[in-house]
Amino acid sequence: METQRQKYVNLTFVVFAALVAYILFSFFDWISATYDLEARVKNVDVIIQVASVVLFGVAFGVLYKSDKSQQYANEVMAELFRVTWPTPSETWRATIVVIIMVLIAGVFLGGLDVFCTWALKWIV
Repeated sequence: METQRQKYVNLTFVVFAALVAYILFSFFDWISATYDLEARVKNVDVIIQVASVVLFGVAFGVLYKSDKSQQYANEVMAELFRVTWPTPSETWRATIVVIIMVLIAGVFLGGLDVFCTWALKWIV
């Protein structure tokens, strides 16, 4: 069970590091386009891509080697394995209740909007 949790923890670290790298890649790409770095720096797109890959590696390495992040992530995974997940029939019933309540609220708010619009037109 512990190795199964560790797989999920490592996968979470990879996804988080990829997200950080993508955000920084997008930011660097935006900076490059804003300040027209393509014309000033040769192969700026390659530099940005390499920097993003390096940042991915650094982020993953820091998370993977940090005892605090490993402990925290393992505790989170342990709690997730203890969660009692709803059955499919419970999920369907809850979904139907939510849809019905959204429809009721939509009809109520739509009627209120129509009434307020009518009242304002009548007053003005």
